[in-house]
Amino acid sequence: MEGDAMAVKKGTAQHAAKHVTKGKKASSKSSGTAKSASSKKTAAKHAKSAKGGKSRKKLTKKQELVRHRVKLVAIIAAIVCAVAVGIRLFVFEPTVSGTFHGAQLPSAEAVETSPYDWNFLLRGVDGRLHYVVSGTEESRSGIDVSAHQGDIDWHKVRADGISFAIIRLGYRGTESGTIQLDERFRQNLLGAQMAGLNIGVYFYSQATTVAEAEEEADFVLSELGSTQLVYPVVFDFEPTGSDGARISGMSADEMYAVAKAFCDRIAASGRTAMLYGNYYDLQDMEYTGLWQYGYWLASYTDLPSAAIPFAIWQYSAEGTVSGIDGYVDLDIDLSKTLQASFA
Repeated sequence: MEGDAMAVKKGTAQHAAKHVTKGKKASSKSSGTAKSASSKKTAAKHAKSAKGGKSRKKLTKKQELVRHRVKLVAIIAAIVCAVAVGIRLFVFEPTVSGTFHGAQLPSAEAVETSPYDWNFLLRGVDGRLHYVVSGTEESRSGIDVSAHQGDIDWHKVRADGISFAIIRLGYRGTESGTIQLDERFRQNLLGAQMAGLNIGVYFYSQATTVAEAEEEADFVLSELGSTQLVYPVVFDFEPTGSDGARISGMSADEMYAVAKAFCDRIAASGRTAMLYGNYYDLQDMEYTGLWQYGYWLASYTDLPSAAIPFAIWQYSAEGTVSGIDGYVDLDIDLSKTLQASFA
């Protein structure tokens, strides 16, 4: 019985030891599993952290790219501004001082009265006229040009004391009757603008009817578009002396109607119109009935050939100006004195 008990105890002890060993193994296995799980969790966390860090790096690069682009845009904007300032300073010169004061008269009664005292008229050594009152010049020097003057260096023109230019925009053929744009109008317009001169335009008309005069005015307005002018749109209506000229033989009433139609059309657009011609041309247009538009008189004499209140006097067809090869028409703007006389 004792031997059996010992055997039982021994077996029990062995069985317990086996369970302990198994428990230790299980515990060790469980601990290993836990450690493994923890290790995996930590690794996953590091991986996630690394992934997050990588994501943050990508975002930083994107931000840097945006920042570089912003800087590039700023640099380009600065360059554009610098170029614009350079163009303004070295290509587009500041506009000349003074301005055109207008050619219109206050009433029909003012047509036959000249407001000028020619004792104030001085001629410079260069042959140009100046209207000087009490030591102050009240006039401005100008020219009128067309394709006949060829290529013009407008900066030299400006530097030679010219303040304004009246540029031929176009013409109607004296025989064909076809309306044409002056071959150098765009070139002259841009050149004069870049030099800072005040600008006006004129159209050489050969219209024989009111409808044709309005067609010419519409052509001028279309070509001008939004171009800003300081001086008027001038109607140049004069015979050529050719037997085949379209306007030869027109009566004064017909010429008046044509001139009025052109000027009315220009004025209706909001622009300023004016008549050009020598005294006989103006008489042919019955200029006294068009006093509201004013006059640009052509008279190549020491003093004007007519005592009319013109705003501009074209006093020479043989002027010389730097930047222009050959002769050019010279003009003097007396509009300041004209308008002051009506005040």
